[in-house]
Amino acid sequence: MKKVFFLSVLSFSLLALFGCKGKLAKSSSNTVFVSIQPLKYFVRFIADSAVEVKVLVAPGSSPEMFEPTPQQMAELTQAKAYFSIGLLDFEKGMEQKLKDNAQFKYVDLSQGIDLIKGECEGDHDHENESHQGHHHAVDPHIWMSAVNAKVMAKTIAQNLTDLFPERESEFNANLNRLLVHIDSVDTKVRAILAGSGQKTFVIYHPALGYYARDYGLTQLSVEQEGKSPSAKGVVELVERCRAKGIKTILSQSQFDTHNTQTIANEFGASVVKVDQLQENWAESMIFIANAIAGNVK
Repeated sequence: MKKVFFLSVLSFSLLALFGCKGKLAKSSSNTVFVSIQPLKYFVRFIADSAVEVKVLVAPGSSPEMFEPTPQQMAELTQAKAYFSIGLLDFEKGMEQKLKDNAQFKYVDLSQGIDLIKGECEGDHDHENESHQGHHHAVDPHIWMSAVNAKVMAKTIAQNLTDLFPERESEFNANLNRLLVHIDSVDTKVRAILAGSGQKTFVIYHPALGYYARDYGLTQLSVEQEGKSPSAKGVVELVERCRAKGIKTILSQSQFDTHNTQTIANEFGASVVKVDQLQENWAESMIFIANAIAGNVK
């Protein structure tokens, strides 16, 4: 019921903002919007001071529960562009209307990405199918991958160049620096994980499917298809953690840790908070590697 109400309010807000013909006066602003904080990291790296970057989902908030405010929608429709993950639920309610506006550039950053579809697809270990369920038809956490980050960076640079062609050489130079930076982060993550020998990790919400695929890991999630685990699910998960020698459970900053801590207590594990939505993408990638490796207490 809440989702239906939200879409109705969103549709009304969009209609009021765009007008009946779905058109806006061309914006002279150098502002661009992104859906989540990590995208700001990439856009700022490439654009530098050429644009102001605003984020829809505030720090500490979850995209799963997010609803844009009328003020955000008003600001968004006056911006030059919106860089979208393209797979988040809240984006779907406004996607077509934004795409239909001729004066506004809607960029879907999932284009060109090798998506993980359904409950368990990809090159990582599939033995954990009962714990990898995700209530999305497609895993939307595409930014948690160095491979994907490079694809997204190139898309961002091309679209910024389309908006500001006079800055093409600057954007391309910054893109090349970013690609080197991403490779450096990837190398650090691989070294940390290789040193630990840990191939399986546990996380509350299954947000690291692409991370697991990149690094040949197995992701076990406490949450099952978007819900708290059943008693049987908890027993199975604890048994597998004991068998794998897992001593750490990852828990996202956006979720309550009560269930995670209860499970961790069953086999003497610690709970480490991670934030895959923090703005500093590189720091997040490396911290998660250290958490999986058991280097964070």
